[in-house]
Amino acid sequence: MRFFLKQFYALKWTRIGWATLLLLILNSDLAFSQQNQLNRITLNWNSFRKVNSNNRPYIAYTAHQTRHKYRATQNGKHLSLQFEVGVTLDSSQTIIDLSKLKSLGNAEKKALLNHEQGHSDLAVIYGRILYQRLSRGNYSIGNFKKEVKVIYDAVMKELAHLNRTYDIETEHGQYTEQQQKWDVYFKKELLKNPGLSK
Repeated sequence: MRFFLKQFYALKWTRIGWATLLLLILNSDLAFSQQNQLNRITLNWNSFRKVNSNNRPYIAYTAHQTRHKYRATQNGKHLSLQFEVGVTLDSSQTIIDLSKLKSLGNAEKKALLNHEQGHSDLAVIYGRILYQRLSRGNYSIGNFKKEVKVIYDAVMKELAHLNRTYDIETEHGQYTEQQQKWDVYFKKELLKNPGLSK
């Protein structure tokens, strides 16, 4: 998994002293809409950038970008934050080594794509977790930017750890029994809070 952040700040003061701060954390080439983008990202082989010589030890690598933005409104000592979260496939970093892929049979190719789908599902699941934790957070007026970053960093660290655990337990999708257990977990988690995607 790989994450990119760029921050842009805009501050607007109204006559009655309310401050509205809009913090956008975006990749410069793609901005997500004004809704959460937390639907499942279904992979197929066309989702991957094809290379013939991959320096990584794996046949396929799936990467996502997790972005968030928020609007902070202050009224006296009260601070209100509204969040939006988006998870997108990072098409420049999602790669498949064609020379290595050719060595696999059809069943192995299907298993590999299913395993990579699991990484994609984890990104979406943790995008939803990020939205929930950010929305439930308590923020101070003087330190809310740092407090938001702490939550974001903690969730991304959990996601990175779970991606590693997933690869180890399934042996990158080669251990069928463990892969099936993870597939059940993904299905169950993706059914939770589908309303966040709207």
